[in-house]
Formats: sequence, C-alpha cells, structure tokens
Amino acid sequence: MKTYLDSKIKHVASLALMMVMVLLSGCGRDTTSQLNITGASTVYPIIEMAKEGFTKQHDIRLNVQAGGSTRGFEDTLAGRNDFGAMARDLTAEEAARVEVFPIAYDGIGIVVHASNPLKSITTETLQRIYRKEITNWSQLGGPNEPIVAVNKADGHATLKVFMKHAGLTRDEIKADVVAGDNAQVIRIAANTRGAVAYVSMGEVIEAAAIGMELKLVNLDGIEPTIEQVASEAYPLRRTLYLVSKVPPAGNASLLLQFLSSEEGKQIIKRGNYVPLP
Repeated sequence: MKTYLDSKIKHVASLALMMVMVLLSGCGRDTTSQLNITGASTVYPIIEMAKEGFTKQHDIRLNVQAGGSTRGFEDTLAGRNDFGAMARDLTAEEAARVEVFPIAYDGIGIVVHASNPLKSITTETLQRIYRKEITNWSQLGGPNEPIVAVNKADGHATLKVFMKHAGLTRDEIKADVVAGDNAQVIRIAANTRGAVAYVSMGEVIEAAAIGMELKLVNLDGIEPTIEQVASEAYPLRRTLYLVSKVPPAGNASLLLQFLSSEEGKQIIKRGNYVPLP
C-alpha cells in the first residue's frame, strides 16, 4: 500500500512541476497572438497574401479589415488597431500624429469594359468626363453609348489621389455611380459596358486574368504596367503605408520586418505591386 501511495504522490508532484515549468516558460514573452490591421482596400490584398508565410514564421494571426484610408487613420488614433493601412501620402499634420511606414508602390489604372475599343486616354479627357463635359463614347471615337463615370466614395484614398492628379475638386465631380472598395469598382466596370473608372492597377490585372470583362487603357500615352510604375514613368502612382499610434515593438515590429524581407517583397510583387527598393 505504501509503495502505491508513494508512486501516486510522485506522479502528482511530477505533474505539478511540469505545470510550473510551462507557466514559467511563458514569463517575459510577448503573449499577444494577433495583429489587427484596418484601412485601405488597396493594402488589404498585401496583408492577406502575407498571412500564410508570416503565421508560419511567427505563429501570430493577422486580422485585416478594409474600409478606406480614412478609417485606417482614425482607427489608429483611437487605438482600435495595431496598424492603419493608407493608400495615399499623409498630410504633415497627420504624419505628426502617427508613426509612418511605407511598404509598397501602386499604380492607379484607368479601366473600361472589355468591349470598349478605347486604347488610350488623357488626363484632360478624364477631367472632362468627370465634369460631364464629355458624356458619350462616340465623342471619343467609340460606340454611341453613354459614359458611366464611376467614382470612389469619400474616405477612400484613391479618390484623393485621382482628384489631385486630374486637377478636380470634389464639387466638380459628377459621377453616375459611387463605389466603395476596389472589388466593388471592378465589379461595376466589368458589368457595365459604358463604364470608366479608376482603381488599383494590380487588382485589375488579377480580375482580367480570371476572365472578368474589363481592361486597362494607356494614360497620357503610357502603358499601364507594373514595370512602368516601378520606373516612375506611369503618371498615376502612389505609395502604400502602414501607420501606428506608437513605435512598433514585438509582434508589430515582426510584421514590418517580414514585409521588407525578400519573402515579403516577393508577395508584394505577386500582388502586382512594386516593393520598396
């Protein structure tokens, strides 16, 4: 009986020791197992594609939600995320309130329905289209079909970048359709024969590759390719950013390191964006 009791006592003591060791082994480690990223729909695909490789390396879950650059910035100030995603340059006032980290370059493509014979367009023509000075594709040598001007909703960085490039104010734009994220813009362009829109070039390339009926057109005589964005020849390009309320440490720092690593750069290229030098 004594031998049996001794054995049981030793077994319980052993289990208790193991539990203490497990608890102690966690002391001093970053116990956060996830990062939350909110903001620009243009940055969303990059983080989504980075999930698998990053999680394998670090066992940290990435939660990403779109909603526009304005949401990303406001969430960051309010402490609702670890990183805000922004697809435009920050103002001096904004940059003074957050930590700013460029992660990639992106081209904004001018997109029409695949059936449209248009091959090239100028910034001046786009300006006139969005002012409703040109309203039919026949005025540009195309079919007798109304032009459906698709605009981005307020709060999305692509709208601000486009307005700055085209020299338009918000009041001047007379859009037929207002869309939210990039996926919605692409669906409208692919399903509307008379549509013209502006949207992240990489996502258009992906959509066309899977058979969606839309195409990019040259802008001011420059072909809309990733190579032209990388060389800075393409006129409508922008920098993509992650921003944080405090200097990144721990898991947040690991994500920035991953995106700037060779594996991270390959992921950015795979999404048809341009990695930083």
